[in-house]
Amino acid sequence: MTDRLPDEPMFFVDPHWRHTLPRDTKWLLKEHVGRPILELYGPSGAGNSLAAARVVRAADRKGRVAARWVPVLRCDTAPELVLLRLLETLGATPEPLFGMLLAAPDDLAPMLTALCREQLMLRSVVVLDGVPRGEPGIALLRLVARTLQGTNSRAVATSRSRHAVPGLRLTSHRVWARPRFDERYEEARTRRGGTARSLLDVLGRWQGEEFTVPVATALCSVDCREEVRSLHIDGLLQQPWPGRYRLHPALRPETHPESETSQDAESAASLDTALARTVIEGHADVREGADAYADLALRLLCCGAPEAPALMGVLEPHLTGKRGLFRLLRLKQSLWHATGDWEPVRILAAVSARETGNPLQASHALKPQRSPRAALEDAVTQHHTGRLAVAATALDEIPADVPNGWVLHTRAAILCDMGDLQGADRLLRRAVEAHQVKGDPRGEAWAVHHYGRLRLLRGDPEEARKRLETALHMFIGIGDLRGEAWVKTELARVQLFGGACEEAIEGLRAARALHKSNRDVRGATWTLLYTGLARVDLGRPERAKDVFTQAFMEFRGIPDLLGAAWAEHFLGILPWFGGEAPWSNAELFLRRAHTDFNALGCPHGLAWSTLELAEFRRHARTRPRQALDEEYGAARVEFEAIDDRAGEQWVASARYADAPASLAFPRRKSRQLSDFYPPHVLRDYTQAPDAAIPFAARYTIPERGVRVGRGTPAAAESHVRLLLLDNDKATTGTASRIALHITPGPDHPWSTPAAVLPWLTARATPLTAADIEPVHAVTLKPSPPDPDGAEFLFTPRRAGRHRLLFTIEDSATATVLQQVATYIDVTDGEHGAPNDALSPEALRRA
Repeated sequence: MTDRLPDEPMFFVDPHWRHTLPRDTKWLLKEHVGRPILELYGPSGAGNSLAAARVVRAADRKGRVAARWVPVLRCDTAPELVLLRLLETLGATPEPLFGMLLAAPDDLAPMLTALCREQLMLRSVVVLDGVPRGEPGIALLRLVARTLQGTNSRAVATSRSRHAVPGLRLTSHRVWARPRFDERYEEARTRRGGTARSLLDVLGRWQGEEFTVPVATALCSVDCREEVRSLHIDGLLQQPWPGRYRLHPALRPETHPESETSQDAESAASLDTALARTVIEGHADVREGADAYADLALRLLCCGAPEAPALMGVLEPHLTGKRGLFRLLRLKQSLWHATGDWEPVRILAAVSARETGNPLQASHALKPQRSPRAALEDAVTQHHTGRLAVAATALDEIPADVPNGWVLHTRAAILCDMGDLQGADRLLRRAVEAHQVKGDPRGEAWAVHHYGRLRLLRGDPEEARKRLETALHMFIGIGDLRGEAWVKTELARVQLFGGACEEAIEGLRAARALHKSNRDVRGATWTLLYTGLARVDLGRPERAKDVFTQAFMEFRGIPDLLGAAWAEHFLGILPWFGGEAPWSNAELFLRRAHTDFNALGCPHGLAWSTLELAEFRRHARTRPRQALDEEYGAARVEFEAIDDRAGEQWVASARYADAPASLAFPRRKSRQLSDFYPPHVLRDYTQAPDAAIPFAARYTIPERGVRVGRGTPAAAESHVRLLLLDNDKATTGTASRIALHITPGPDHPWSTPAAVLPWLTARATPLTAADIEPVHAVTLKPSPPDPDGAEFLFTPRRAGRHRLLFTIEDSATATVLQQVATYIDVTDGEHGAPNDALSPEALRRA
């Protein structure tokens, strides 16, 4: 298992250096040794890293010992930061780590020591590469020695000078070599091209350490792939991990401290500032190199740079959740050691705790904070726990002097869960505009996601699908795995509403797996609840009962009280579909759901629970007719309050189910219901004499005057058609033409020969690192037979998924008629599509 060790060529090392290594290395594998740490020390350029790799391989020729390589970086200013890297290297994410997000920083060292000791009980050899000089190195070796106590693991440390640790016995060995590095470096630098020399100069001034090829490209503003590869072959760059590089320690400025000047420090700071602006402006792919950018954020926070908050906002998806756990803990501890405070990341830590299943802990940490951001996150946390009324009240306390896209789309999401959709559409449109003005693609993606949810609630699955797919591409583009999982959950719901239950179950299974990999317990439980609904629609209510029960228990454990109330509601109505729950339990579930919906502020769930309770009591004959009429009347009033016409029709249909046909409202002939649902939803209800109200009825709250699934006919619409010309695939640095046409449908007024066609303008706006020409609006007419249209020249500056926004306006009134978001997958010309997980066509119209 020693294939995790780097083995790089080092041309500057004496060819006889291998003979100076310790010959007896078998003690690394012995059960009990008095000295568990071997220190290999020597001057920079002596090959300490390679010596450590050789020693571990020599000790374990059969490859039965796990070797763990842990580089000690310059930003690791405290020993527990190295333990965090060790835990991450071990591939372990123990449960107590999530509790450390909001724990006091000075409590982490003993907790991390215990966690590492548990993981190292099996025999391992830990290589600490680059232990610093003096007291920091001594403190690190002491902590590692305590961690190794009682385990079968050993450590090999590399350093520039020998450490004398009082009370700790080390096995020390000097690595002898003639460090001819300087002359060979100058020779290699001289014969290199300009880009390679520039890269070496930049890395020598850069305050960061580990980097990836995209980070190097962002530092130099030019593609550095070939230069990084060749410099690594020559030994000028080390590769501690696959895909990660660092400048050889002998090239670091700290090798000669006396040569450092204030001018050098200023140059390094300006380099950090320029790199931060590159990331903030969207010209760098944060997905590749998030660790380097997190270290950059630390340096900017420590010096109070104005770019730090914006950079933290871009990095947030990569710092929160399970994927960002180690990065955020390192950032928190480093900031605390450097400044004595971790306030700049406290809210982010609370957000991460919430997203990894600890909303109550997050709420407790957010309450004392007084900033608008803290108030917003507290409202989101209350929303996640299901307390909708409390969340809405918390949003009301945030100043509304400047439009805040996050506040707007969070309020709209709460209204969607309440079922009170009045104004949600306008809120989401304003949220998208606010996010676009601020240049916040992540916020815009969440707003579009919630708009897709809203369209599904309105009974428009096709429009919902379009919006959700747009949001999915946006989340993938910024590397937000949590957003990606939630969008895939909603896309599965779209399939469920459309009657494709088997496909919906597969989609929900994939979304649940993604939620779990993110440790988003809440998201995983909602997919479980929707899976139960799909089981019922497939005619398998007996399998749905266990699913609903498990979902209820998981919701209560989070807690998400709204999800728990819906699970109770579904358990209460399941007997109508042939389930095994006794009727007494059914009424108990419905009454509890009714109480919970009322307490949480969810009028949608309250109305449905009131109706189902009346239905249950009518069948069980536990209420006189007059009392039942009052309960049905209460349900009708509750549906009317949220403007749910379909709900009102369900109340009327149920209320008069036993009435004579002369009352003209027979349950099975209610044509009004067919206005709200596709045929497959009402199939069982209209055919069976005693069928229950379909589960899918709770998915929609149709708009007044709009029949669900019957929007504007496609023949009466005018479409924006986009076509990528010149190339089958867009590549970096290569210009491609994009043709834009306005095509009216045959029933559109513009399609008639005698139509007076308006002058329109089309404008293209790149939302990623790309150039568009012309930058001004292009004038055109929407004539179907006219082959002419607008044409734009698209030149991407980096590989990845690029997003373009096309805006169509009426020239006379400057009214925006339509906006089309378009995605173009751009490759580097060598390695194919930039995202193999989702491979749409080269040009996708959202």
